[in-house]
Amino acid sequence: MRRLLIMGCLSYLLTGCTHVIFGAVLPELLAHYGRSYSDGGMLVFLEFGGFLLGVLSMPAFSRRFSRRSTITMAFGLLFLAMITIVMLPPWILAVSLTFIAGMAFGLVEASISTFVLMAAKDKQASAFSTLEVFFGLGALFMPIISSILIVNGLWKYGFMLLGLSALVTGLIWSKLSLGEHDELLAHKADRTQQEIKPPALTRSSLTFLILFMLVFFLYVGMENTIVNFLPSIFIDQMHTTSSVSTLAVTAYWIAMVAGRLFAGVLAEKMTYFRYLAVAFGGSLITVFLWLFSTQLWSSFAIVLLLGLFMSGMFAVALIYANQLLPGRTEQTTSTLIAAGGLGGSVLPLGVGWGMDKFQVGFSIWFVLAGMCVVFGVVLYSRRWKLQAST
Repeated sequence: MRRLLIMGCLSYLLTGCTHVIFGAVLPELLAHYGRSYSDGGMLVFLEFGGFLLGVLSMPAFSRRFSRRSTITMAFGLLFLAMITIVMLPPWILAVSLTFIAGMAFGLVEASISTFVLMAAKDKQASAFSTLEVFFGLGALFMPIISSILIVNGLWKYGFMLLGLSALVTGLIWSKLSLGEHDELLAHKADRTQQEIKPPALTRSSLTFLILFMLVFFLYVGMENTIVNFLPSIFIDQMHTTSSVSTLAVTAYWIAMVAGRLFAGVLAEKMTYFRYLAVAFGGSLITVFLWLFSTQLWSSFAIVLLLGLFMSGMFAVALIYANQLLPGRTEQTTSTLIAAGGLGGSVLPLGVGWGMDKFQVGFSIWFVLAGMCVVFGVVLYSRRWKLQAST
């Protein structure tokens, strides 16, 4: 299990880097191609559209080629996409490659998360939170690296670094022996899983699932908006340089990583419901204060606070949903991750349009509205929590 978790963490580190690379260099990328924020929204839309396709197609790929082959192939696709983007091809090809990159890390994330959860058994929460920490570390380190590269006029080589890392990681996955867990990488194990039918959804549980699909749809959309448009917000409202504005993303992910180190423990002590209520409520207040922030130091403070509140939302909400929908772990997990992928692709597209049509601050208003909705859904979910405990 230890070797599997190490490889899972390294893979999540790389997917975390991929998640933020386009946002970290978005101002430079748009300037090079002479494009607008709407085009930036389209780029993010295609990246997460690919992610959604990767998540949804993972079971089929795993049954057809095995999990090992699927993961190896995904890292190969990521390598090809990143290396080609370094050459700064025509815009239409560049945005097409973001779709391929998104599909690749969607396949990786879905495959490895399912694999680790199946192998971890009674230590799922601990294992999943560890993966999330390394995802956050990747999302933290990439903007720092990008900032250094931007200052030196070498911003495009961040894609080369990711491409080479994907190649090495894919090669390791193709050869690595995981002992007792090797059989889980075979497609026969997947077929066995297909024979186990999950409990049927009742009208009440279906309503709960749909509401939490909305939570994940909005959450990932908000997180993706923050990660990809935060540098642009700082440049427009704080008049900072590209390198300084990219550090805002770094600050956000520092807080995310720090928060994830303790999110699991806090959630267990507070209960999942209370943790989510405090996290979404605190985020709502923080984003509201962001509307009145006019100083660089206060904006950085708000970004740090927002990162802390949002750090454990995804993992804890996933565990909370599975707790209230017992016996459907694989189905619930894939459904909610897919809903998040859809939100991560569609919502930034609309936000990019709004930033062009109105003002850059439109993105902050979107996050505020989204937090209001998810906070309301979490409070309403107490109805199902009380039913499950009786």
